[in-house]
Amino acid sequence: MRWTKALQTVCCVIIAAVVFSGCGEEETSAYTPTFVEGNESELIVGIHPYLNAQKTYLAFGPVLRHLEKDLEGVRLVLETSSDYADYERKLFAGRFDLSLPNPYQTLKSRETGYRIVAKVKSDADFRGLIVARKDRHIRSASQLRGQLISFPAPTALAATMMPKWYLYEKGLNVDKEALPRYVGSQYSSIMNAYSGDTAAAATWPSPWQTWQKENPVKAREMEVVWSTPGLVNNGFVIRNGVDPKIAERIVDALCALDATEEGKAVLIPTGFAGFERADEQTYKPVELFLQRYDRVLGAGR
Repeated sequence: MRWTKALQTVCCVIIAAVVFSGCGEEETSAYTPTFVEGNESELIVGIHPYLNAQKTYLAFGPVLRHLEKDLEGVRLVLETSSDYADYERKLFAGRFDLSLPNPYQTLKSRETGYRIVAKVKSDADFRGLIVARKDRHIRSASQLRGQLISFPAPTALAATMMPKWYLYEKGLNVDKEALPRYVGSQYSSIMNAYSGDTAAAATWPSPWQTWQKENPVKAREMEVVWSTPGLVNNGFVIRNGVDPKIAERIVDALCALDATEEGKAVLIPTGFAGFERADEQTYKPVELFLQRYDRVLGAGR
């Protein structure tokens, strides 16, 4: 028996509602809303999981709908990932047509058929934070020697590599002299420190600020102990197989988001101020940082 279009739509809504209602603070499976109807072309969009799956959908769904206004006949399909490893498997397999990786992943994606076209503004916002409970009274790196420290993932540049390098320069080699715990997400990293499961946590400003707003009472018990110097912000890459004309329209629309009040409004939940054009040369400072990091600390990553 053939379903009517109306019945199909109702069923899709019900299924989406069931899946969406099961999304918790720390998402363990990907939520993939489907937006495509009729004969429209679709492009799959992946966002590195600095937010959990539910928050990624809520933050970037409106951004994609806004971008589609300049993409007649093209639908942007958001596919979330459960954690950094899941996201990287998809990115490096060419699953996404468009993607927003962290700077490390941005550079690596060139090896699997992507080109760098844009980046997040501004670079001053891209830095690592090391946070802890105030009652820990952490003031020197030596206090973390032999202690558990939570990180989102080994390949999180701002929230893992940059804090590790910062602590190394302060005299602590995390992999050899402390106990790094990779917990899968920014929020998990912060919550491990809040609960006392780890002595400190590494994250970066965007999720830290969001967590503070959502948990004001808990946030009063936490503090930023150290902040690393900044580096080039998250990138935006497009798979080489995407139609060049469509790709150019996407970049134009993306970089114009913060030029209107409506565009600025849809950016707020992402934690980003906007986007600007970028290329491989833009990420040269990241490449140099990673080379230095790999020479000294790479074995532990």
